[in-house]
Amino acid sequence: MYMPLMVDIKKAVVFAGERGEGLQKTQKLALFADELLVVSEAVPTAAEIVLPPGQPSEVAEKLLLKTERRVPVHPVRATDADLDALVAGATFVTSDLADRALNERIVAAAHKHHVLCNIIDTRDLCDTWFMSLIETDHLIAGLSTKAQATYYATRLRKELEPKFRRWEREAAFTAALRTLLPPQGRLEALKKVWKSPLVRWTLRWIGPQAALRMAQATQGGLFAPEK
Repeated sequence: MYMPLMVDIKKAVVFAGERGEGLQKTQKLALFADELLVVSEAVPTAAEIVLPPGQPSEVAEKLLLKTERRVPVHPVRATDADLDALVAGATFVTSDLADRALNERIVAAAHKHHVLCNIIDTRDLCDTWFMSLIETDHLIAGLSTKAQATYYATRLRKELEPKFRRWEREAAFTAALRTLLPPQGRLEALKKVWKSPLVRWTLRWIGPQAALRMAQATQGGLFAPEK
């Protein structure tokens, strides 16, 4: 049974991450993994893959890479590489290699070292899979049809993206409001502020900062005293 979790990816390894869907996964992981390594399917022709800031070229979701990322490419192709050494210490590995036997060896190494593993489009070799993502400054959501109808997950993401842009304003307001409220009774104070039609109207039509000022002006007793 699969359960969605937020995972802190310290290190990810992408086999065949230099082309096709493997490159798409490299670009997506570049937004999240602290450390990232590509292991080529063929003899590598470059020492690194340079990803410029902005929208990754192969990623369909509206995700943004904030700064340039240089992803090292392992000097040895996947078929000749020491898989145990590459997988050990990783948080997550994924592969777009065409060779199933080689993928099975990657899966075995991942299981040995207790590393999450995804073999692209090969469900029986996966204990983890990618989801269609929606991300804003304060929100992130993953959508999945449990690997059964990828097209619908993409369609659903496109329908939800405009709503997330509105919900981002609410999330930004809530995050900022939380920092201004005293820890004691914070949850109840948040509920009281959200019950105010005037605050909600201001948030919707003017913005988070104006809504914060309105909340402080109308419900000042809820806020922590200034030092």
